[in-house]
Amino acid sequence: APYSKTGGLGLVAASYSYEFPRKGHRTMVVSPKYKHFEGISWVGEAKVWVNGREEAVRYWHKFESSGDGKGCDFIFVDHPAIERQGGLYNADDGREYPDNLFRFTLLSAAAMEAPLLLDIGGRGKYGDKVLFLANDWQAGLVPFYLCHKYRRNGCYSQSRAIYVVHNLGYQGQYPHVQACHFFGCEQHMATDLELGDCVNLSKAALINADRVLTVSPNYTKEIQTPEGGFRLEHIVRAKGDALRLGGILNGIDDVWNPETDKDLHTKYSLDDFETGKAANKLALQRQLGLYEDPGAVLIGFVGRLTWQKGVDVMVQIISWLMEDTGNGVTGRCQIVMMGNGERQYADALRWAEGTFRGRACGYVGFDPKVEHLLMGAADLFLMPSRYEPCGLPQMYSQRYGTLPIVHATGGLVDSVKDVSFGTGEATGFHIWPLSKEKMQEVVYKAVELCLKYPGEFRKMQRNAMSEDFYWPQAMDEYEKAIDTTLYDPPVMR
Repeated sequence: APYSKTGGLGLVAASYSYEFPRKGHRTMVVSPKYKHFEGISWVGEAKVWVNGREEAVRYWHKFESSGDGKGCDFIFVDHPAIERQGGLYNADDGREYPDNLFRFTLLSAAAMEAPLLLDIGGRGKYGDKVLFLANDWQAGLVPFYLCHKYRRNGCYSQSRAIYVVHNLGYQGQYPHVQACHFFGCEQHMATDLELGDCVNLSKAALINADRVLTVSPNYTKEIQTPEGGFRLEHIVRAKGDALRLGGILNGIDDVWNPETDKDLHTKYSLDDFETGKAANKLALQRQLGLYEDPGAVLIGFVGRLTWQKGVDVMVQIISWLMEDTGNGVTGRCQIVMMGNGERQYADALRWAEGTFRGRACGYVGFDPKVEHLLMGAADLFLMPSRYEPCGLPQMYSQRYGTLPIVHATGGLVDSVKDVSFGTGEATGFHIWPLSKEKMQEVVYKAVELCLKYPGEFRKMQRNAMSEDFYWPQAMDEYEKAIDTTLYDPPVMR
């Protein structure tokens, strides 16, 4: 981001490009040139070997300032195979491009050459003492090439590679590839790539990286299990045994701040959040056509409409949530659900809005301004993801005093303190295991606390708003991991 983004990875990579220079590091981001971006200029070219032949790649550059004379060199890798009319990875019909392995092999090969070749802005080349931060399978060949090609030939001997796992469910697997021919490597090297009848770029990265990081400490544990490792758990465990594995919770951008957020009707702070949130609730109710009811417990959801996000379980409890059975809890709520995704879930959101007009909003689509206002207006935020390596919305919501109700998985465990800690410390509510019945139980508890014990609920809101999820804290952890990685001996294969 802002050049290319399909999800959380794009947001996190954008934060790297801003925060590392701010900490004083000379920083280069290497990305595919998916289209022509304004303000970029040609800075060089290279020949790389892919699929049995030499390929010419061109490099384009743009410097993005982060203030005080600091900034990041954005390098865009250009080749006829990279730019497409559809999405980044898939055509408009949803099918993956058949040459994605070729495209992302080009990216990694070009990224390895860039520090050695490019003299950017007269400031000299980056050289062969660098730290490569390779993100997910798309850059999975960077550790492989560093270990098997460059290090073996005396190049990058003082450099290291950290592989960051954002989601191990996506591994870059491609069947029926002759690895030695495609990657220009010997057979004993190809075994690092092969898994069954596929090449697996994540496997190669995990084996060859000098350190592996995930986007939350709890996700680091989960990918060492059969359920979370997706056939690579034994490799992850081996990395842990070698003391080369860790997890750092992602940070959030400082645009998520109720004191300065221009998309709120009324800005607020820890000192006046009750009146601020009440004003935003009224503004959102008016904007989305909900009843103007200050006493309603407003519950929000923003996310992709997919099975992975637990949408199927969420929609099962809506009728129960809306029905007033005299318990003083259900029937006292409003719900706003926003997102794009699978048709069946989009239809379920439309059904909820049509059935419970004035109390439910099924917003099929996405509007960042509505997302910000929802964070400032809601009392509770639902995030029932089946798995979530890190997650960002649960951190946004806490900053706005909107208590998250999350499935106890991945980074949601690390970032949300369950009510079982006591209202003096808790910042939200955990659902475990994820089921309709358990979700009803936890949502009931949260709504009841809001309605019947408002003092305790306010305590939790203050706890949540006092949490610090901004990037500077995460960057401190990254710097420690980088220092350790540069100090440790390299992986040799």
